[in-house]
Amino acid sequence: MNVLIPLARFSPSGQTSHVVDLAGALARSGVRVTLVHSRPADPTCTGPDEYRPLLAGTGVAVLSHDLAAGLPNGAPRPDVVHAHSTLDFPLAERLARRHGAAFVVTVHGLGCGRILAGASLARADAVIAVGRRVAADIAGLAAGRVVVIENGVDTDRFHPPAGGSRPRGRTTVGGEVRVLYAGRVDAERRAGFTELIRALAALSRHRRVRAVVLSDRPPGVAPALLAGPRVSLDFPGWLVDPSPVFRTADVVVGCGRVIREGMASGRPCLLLGRSYRGLVLPAALDPARGHDFGAGGREGLPSAERIAADLLRLVRDPDLATRLGAEGRAYALAHLSLAEVAARTVALYEKVRR
Repeated sequence: MNVLIPLARFSPSGQTSHVVDLAGALARSGVRVTLVHSRPADPTCTGPDEYRPLLAGTGVAVLSHDLAAGLPNGAPRPDVVHAHSTLDFPLAERLARRHGAAFVVTVHGLGCGRILAGASLARADAVIAVGRRVAADIAGLAAGRVVVIENGVDTDRFHPPAGGSRPRGRTTVGGEVRVLYAGRVDAERRAGFTELIRALAALSRHRRVRAVVLSDRPPGVAPALLAGPRVSLDFPGWLVDPSPVFRTADVVVGCGRVIREGMASGRPCLLLGRSYRGLVLPAALDPARGHDFGAGGREGLPSAERIAADLLRLVRDPDLATRLGAEGRAYALAHLSLAEVAARTVALYEKVRR
């Protein structure tokens, strides 16, 4: 089966990470995948160069070509055109119809793109939603053709450090605590990030703290002023492959795919976005109900006191931290596998291909 995946913008984001990971997993399952940077002449649409190391050796063909002019030279005629960005939906639909291919879209969250995407969703052969909330949001635009396939995590790349779920040679008892925050620090999440920094300042009264922030932009606050002298702050920026940093963390903080990656890495996780939903307890998760690791609601607004209490609980009870990390890893292997996402996606392709 030949699958063409256009992507206009390889921006540092969870959506791009999803596309790149899925392309590699599809190729490993035997699908011939061509991943195309579809707007190479647009200066606002960054190309795939940063992501090429992740795709090296997977068998995915990575090209830059203006798809408005047709298929790239040498590219196989697609059986499926699978678009993920509203910037690509109309172009992908035209390309699919021109070559008699199935037109599939994945919706990661429409937001202001709803009007632009509506017509394409109405005509797509299948629409994948990355979660139940997204599926409910688009149900009226693609009635009867929405399938929920959640994000997966590459459990081979995201894994605990050698020697177990606790970082080798380090302990939270009496030593430095390393807290990893990964995700945007935009207008929606800035309040939560600020409360996290204040919580780290409170935690630093008990242990020295090192905070690592993986984000696509500067935080827009003065964290050093909030954190105090016993909190070391590192801002390496957005990392295309953050898996090594996850393995060196004691605690992972974030939402969405960050929680999946933290669990796969054997880390205890705190669910923080616009709201704060506390410790992730793998034993309490029900795979039959899906995995909503979002934190975008207005209930449970973040407070430094609640975040600090959960962090201190993990610091004072390292056995709890170790247990949550081990349970998270086991749960990720059983229920959050990228290979399973690829298998379900291929099954959908087979169902709708012409």
